[in-house]
Amino acid sequence: MALFFKIKTALISFLVGGFISLSLPVHADFLTGHDLNTYCNSQSPSDDMICIVYVTGAFDAFTTTDLINQKASQAEAVLCPREDVSPNELKQVTLDWLARPESDHDFAATLLVLAAFQEKYGCKK
Repeated sequence: MALFFKIKTALISFLVGGFISLSLPVHADFLTGHDLNTYCNSQSPSDDMICIVYVTGAFDAFTTTDLINQKASQAEAVLCPREDVSPNELKQVTLDWLARPESDHDFAATLLVLAAFQEKYGCKK
């Protein structure tokens, strides 16, 4: 009987928590170029990790999208990187792009990273 009571209590807690969370507004925070520039130029190891994880995650997303598009519709790849691209290189490519005077840091960081990667690793046509 005690096990049933524990399971019942856990289930009720889960359901009540779920209903409460569904009633709260959802807010997504996206990094801007300003945010990414701050993280990537910081001397803090945790900020550096945020930068590295962000740019490598974006790189992975972009190259995976290329792969899916190639498989699904025989589309040409947008990015054609070397096989030995390192996370630190991706960070430097991003920093170089962000340092340009024409780089608008009000844009979403993802768009700025994509532009940097397209210039550096874009497929030759």
